[in-house]
Amino acid sequence: MNIKKIVLISIYLLSSLLLFSQEYSYKEKNGVRTFHEGSVFTKEGVPFLTVKGESYEMGLQYGVLMKDQILKLDVKIDSIVESFAGKFFLKKWIANKVLKAKIRKIEKRMPKEFIEELEGMAEGCELNLREVKTIAYFPQLFFDISCTSFVLKNEHEIVHGRNLDWPNIEIFTHYPLIVNYHRKGKIPTSILTFVSYPGAYTGMNHNGLSMSINMNDCPVPEGKKSSDYNTDMPIPYKLRQVMENADELSEVDELFKNYSTHAWFITVGSKKDHSGAIYELTRGEFIKNEMKNNMIAVTNLSLSDKGRYKYSPINMHGDSNIARENKLKELNKKWDNKDLTEKAYQMISSTEYYHLQHDPYYIAINNDMTVKSCIMDNTNNKIYFSYAEQLAGLGQFLEYDISTQKISLFKEAKTSQTQIDLNSKLAYYKWYRKNLSKKKKHDNKYYLALINYAKNSTLEAAYKYKLIANCYTNIKNQDKALEFANKYIENRPKYNSAYTTKINILNNFEDYKAVISTIDEMLEHAILSPADQFYTKIDLLKAYDKLQSQTPEQKNIKEIKQLAKEIKEEANKYFLAKWIKKDLSKIDEIVTKYN
Repeated sequence: MNIKKIVLISIYLLSSLLLFSQEYSYKEKNGVRTFHEGSVFTKEGVPFLTVKGESYEMGLQYGVLMKDQILKLDVKIDSIVESFAGKFFLKKWIANKVLKAKIRKIEKRMPKEFIEELEGMAEGCELNLREVKTIAYFPQLFFDISCTSFVLKNEHEIVHGRNLDWPNIEIFTHYPLIVNYHRKGKIPTSILTFVSYPGAYTGMNHNGLSMSINMNDCPVPEGKKSSDYNTDMPIPYKLRQVMENADELSEVDELFKNYSTHAWFITVGSKKDHSGAIYELTRGEFIKNEMKNNMIAVTNLSLSDKGRYKYSPINMHGDSNIARENKLKELNKKWDNKDLTEKAYQMISSTEYYHLQHDPYYIAINNDMTVKSCIMDNTNNKIYFSYAEQLAGLGQFLEYDISTQKISLFKEAKTSQTQIDLNSKLAYYKWYRKNLSKKKKHDNKYYLALINYAKNSTLEAAYKYKLIANCYTNIKNQDKALEFANKYIENRPKYNSAYTTKINILNNFEDYKAVISTIDEMLEHAILSPADQFYTKIDLLKAYDKLQSQTPEQKNIKEIKQLAKEIKEEANKYFLAKWIKKDLSKIDEIVTKYN
């Protein structure tokens, strides 16, 4: 080979190397970064990103403009994966193998446009593609969401409210992001998300179609797996696809027509229809619940009779769903319908639980898992939102006008007794980790230390009484345990946890007559969901069975048989999941003893 050819080949190889390893840089002026047609600016700690063009180009703009935050979050994701897998090398190796396998499964279901976006992001931020995909698929791999969504309307306006309840992702709340996607030839869409996550759990397109996701805990039938129904792209990516292609409910219907997944609710608000709908996607089926009055809302429990009874076991009809459902209906009636944005804000920021102003154990609409609260104003193309590690509905809300890109303050962060109580609990957890968490021996000294802390703390009264009562139980001081259990009931006379605390103590000391009378009191005075009724009656039946062993009487047997009949009748109104069948078989074993 002559020298001329060698030089030409060298120049070609060097040019190729430079071409494929080029560094991208953005321009910055007056706090706005720009790259190609993309731009980003930050306000109140929240980046507002706009990307335009074909899929790969949008991803490239995203990667270049958000590179700093993506690289920071990438380090955090590694630490989270490590916490799930454990630091032991073999565990990490196994976890990485599992992670790769899960990513491959998701990848098979991903449309080309989203794969191209991720490839562009990787190129722009200079991470390898697998790292970008790990962040992009991370929510599907590790976390479940439990949420509240609703659509409100009056004669002239329509708004879509939503709380995202997502445990164990506190780190992501420090990386909030609003993205305006302008995919070529599609409807521009704004997503309320986190850095590096291109899916949509909440968003609204610029024609006024809004969408949000809630999880549905409906189990699959025995012999089936969720994966049997998850045959299409992950649901957050489906939402983006729908918002980029639809602005009417009929078009949403069509786009979901052949889509198969399991255990999700999709809430949709439509400016063009001046209406909303909630779609249940269960066992590959598609059930549409249309908006009939001025509100449609969902927690994590089906609205349709089929989903609510045929697919949902009785345990799903518990406080965490029923309390929020009832509170949404109550607040809808309580608040005037003239200012829908204000009304939606009062609803998503609510920490009330049934009759209580402040929920002692965070089953409220706005709770200790609420990491994002938002209102999407379909009529006026505005978004109001707040991100926080907990109780996001109490945080500072920003108002974002999608059309003008103007950001202003909507609501200052507000103080609530719930936040004060939560801070007291967090202080308790910190003290416990520092002083007692490493003590393997839970002796009298251990429990007395807990009692002493609780008595001198600012812990909320109900929580304090429960903690002290349980500690006295563990040191076998029945009188003191019942003293504080009774204080708990006096403090929360309608709260079922107060009664169950006392019932557990009485069971521990084998005082079954007192167990029965306390359960009777609970059934008479406490607010009980269908699930509470079911499990309380099971506890009552067991108490009669144990009482019969102590002091046999025919009336105990009569009560056992009557309760067994009532329990089965209640359970059979709903889907008989395997764990419910297991409970019923144990009841049959008890009844069989007396036949």
